[in-house]
Amino acid sequence: MAYLGPIVFTAKNSASYIFFCTGKKMHLMENDVHIWNVDISHVDPALVSLYRSIMSAEELERNQRYRFEKNRFSDCVTRALVRDVLSKYADKNPKSWRFAKGEHGKPEVVDAPVPLRFNLSHTSDHIVCVVTPNHNVGIDIEHTARKNDVLAIANRFFSKREVIDLFKLPIEQQSDRFFDYWTLKEAYMKASGEGISLGLGNFSFYFDESKAARISFGETINDNPKSWYFQQFTPAADHRMALAICCGHNNRAKLTISQFATIPLVA
Repeated sequence: MAYLGPIVFTAKNSASYIFFCTGKKMHLMENDVHIWNVDISHVDPALVSLYRSIMSAEELERNQRYRFEKNRFSDCVTRALVRDVLSKYADKNPKSWRFAKGEHGKPEVVDAPVPLRFNLSHTSDHIVCVVTPNHNVGIDIEHTARKNDVLAIANRFFSKREVIDLFKLPIEQQSDRFFDYWTLKEAYMKASGEGISLGLGNFSFYFDESKAARISFGETINDNPKSWYFQQFTPAADHRMALAICCGHNNRAKLTISQFATIPLVA
């Protein structure tokens, strides 16, 4: 297929996306951060055979453990997404990528031909993959319309500072702020590589005068708040997404964050 160039469209929520019609290699500069988003409802179920053909034996075996077909399909799309996205930046067949898990389960690329770090997150209808050359990065997306008792969850797991700030807000704003905190916490834990072992209550998020998300740490976490940059997005009306990047204080202004919509191996 000849390279047709990017096609830009604007979604209902005014977010701009770019579709790439073929696999012309993309180049990541040092401070580039690319977020790839799949709306599962746009993926033809007939593609599942293609996606399964590039999955590893371990991935295929794990896929069959899902009880429901919709979960098996979503998992196939997820595995295809990360393999396809990585191959946009390196001269490597999507099927050839190998992965290993860190001490706390975070997946990393094995023997990448170019520097690549990635992270994944998904809901029932969206899958996102973030890619950057060298920075530790984490991403989380959540469906905000779910009917959990979010305030009870916050009261149990969030830091004292977050709980106080959350309950100071008008009731109609509390659910949105909960998902701000939750996605930021998940993104940070994934980017740090430590995961849930950090303890959700041992670090806090707050918003400065410019409404930018900032982090502070309790005594049990040896980390520097100035090393981290956070950004939040609303990729769909009922979804919230957060990005965490360990880039150092001096690199914050240099970051270039781009979002792309895609259908793995197709568009």
